[in-house]
Amino acid sequence: MIENASVDPVAAAGAVWSSVDDMSKWMQFLLDGSRAGGANGKRLLSEASYRELFTPQTIAPYDMYPTTRLTKPHWMTYGLGWFQQDYHGRAVDFHTGSIDGMVAIHGLVRDEHLGVYVLGNLDHAELRHALMYSAFDRYNARAESNRDWSGDFLKLYADLGKDEDEARAKKEALRVAGTSPSLPAARFAGDYSEPLHGDVKVAYDGRALRLQCGAAFVGTLEHWHYNTFRATWAAPWRSPSLVTFTLDEDGKPSGVELMGARFTRKADHGKS
Repeated sequence: MIENASVDPVAAAGAVWSSVDDMSKWMQFLLDGSRAGGANGKRLLSEASYRELFTPQTIAPYDMYPTTRLTKPHWMTYGLGWFQQDYHGRAVDFHTGSIDGMVAIHGLVRDEHLGVYVLGNLDHAELRHALMYSAFDRYNARAESNRDWSGDFLKLYADLGKDEDEARAKKEALRVAGTSPSLPAARFAGDYSEPLHGDVKVAYDGRALRLQCGAAFVGTLEHWHYNTFRATWAAPWRSPSLVTFTLDEDGKPSGVELMGARFTRKADHGKS
């Protein structure tokens, strides 16, 4: 069983609990130009607000989703909560959702009054993309309507998995044997913080260092090399992460680097 991760810090991105039936009403609302209950319903958003919702706000990275390797869009932008791209001459607005053990995708071809919504109970199950593009193809009986999107995406993500395994093996090969931390493990214990990512707590239980970053990342540290440790997370579906401690000019722990962020050690309030 996978516990529900806390999404309170990003409620706007992950706090909607719904169903396909309810989300179909939301989809119809968007396809009907923000009218409630169909084309004859009351408009709940002004035309200007509705238009702004889908107005591109920035250029999105072309490789934001690996699926673009197969769909080959000519452009990709981001509106207010919508990725946008072309697909065989049709403008598509879509977004995925991925939380521990759950996935979703919502895709719209507004010019054709067409919408697709998919929910899944397997983390990063990319069948969602296959179902969306298959529905887009079949709606207009395109020549590609019989394309095996599921098989194509399965191979794409399997190949990406192999690339990740090779990268992991290369990382393992770079591990330097026979090194030791600069300080006894207990000296690294303390509270660290970073303005965007919050706090990291490192504790020593007499045998090993334990690290907590928010509610989702809790794990045990084992020495990797030098002042770098490998975090094995309590949630078994999370891949291990490398954690590196840095020292100041006095040889005291001053920070910790974790998952691309650097957390600064808080004052020890008089502790040596």
